[in-house]
Amino acid sequence: MTNTNYTELSKEYWETPLKFKKPPLLAYAGQVEGNPNWNFPSHKHDDLSEIIYICKGEGSFIINNKSYTAKEGDILVYNAGIIHEEYSNPANPLVTFFCGISNLAIDQLKELCIIPYEVEPVIRKNEYSSSIKSFFTQIFEESSLKAAGYEIICQGLLTSSIALIHRLLKQQNITSETEESNTIAHRIKEFIDKNYKKNIKLEDIAEALFINKYYLSHVFKEQMKISPINYLINRRMGEAKNLLVSTELKIGEIARIMGYDNPNYFTLLFKKMTGETPKQFKENHKKKLFYHKNP
Repeated sequence: MTNTNYTELSKEYWETPLKFKKPPLLAYAGQVEGNPNWNFPSHKHDDLSEIIYICKGEGSFIINNKSYTAKEGDILVYNAGIIHEEYSNPANPLVTFFCGISNLAIDQLKELCIIPYEVEPVIRKNEYSSSIKSFFTQIFEESSLKAAGYEIICQGLLTSSIALIHRLLKQQNITSETEESNTIAHRIKEFIDKNYKKNIKLEDIAEALFINKYYLSHVFKEQMKISPINYLINRRMGEAKNLLVSTELKIGEIARIMGYDNPNYFTLLFKKMTGETPKQFKENHKKKLFYHKNP
């Protein structure tokens, strides 16, 4: 699944185990069998939702005014009320199973919603695709034969299919959260690296990046194993060390370059971080450095 901003979804949905307030009932089951000219113009279902499993081939789908291409192993999910249209690729015709679902209510979602509206409706081929294909094959066979008890069997298979879809969504959400946190942490680091010489505070970073300062601090520390402010201080002290041993700048000048208006505070902070005053550090480390002088 792509381009899904999982953080827009309610925390309750991701943290709550899947619970059916109303179990799904099979409204219909069908199959598209490789017709190169098959298409279904724009339509919607207000009283049911729908799942399509692509067994073979490829097709184009317009779902809620957004275009998708889907192929073997992909799953399409239409919540009730979603406008959609479907076109088989003539060069590689679609073979699909599809099911209409009524009576569905899932905790944390609107009635007749299989997935949250914010989630992309095309679920790409994944580790559960073969299981869902097997379920849909059985649903089609059971609904065709209509032997005794087929409704209960189909309900169980539909429930299992939806449960696997939700398992996948929640697994992908964990990955997505990690990736997003990584991205945010690196944006924070990049901002600090560019602006460490300025007199910046946590609030300045949060305002510049449009991130809540508490969330910013939490994400950065989780990913970088250091708080943003301590990273800022370390960054300044590292550059200060470099200036102390490679230039003849006075300590007060170096303090100002590093964003500190008060040289005494800079000295105290430097000693706290390094165990030496700036003067001691300069003297001790200059003894160990040898520069090559060009003739």
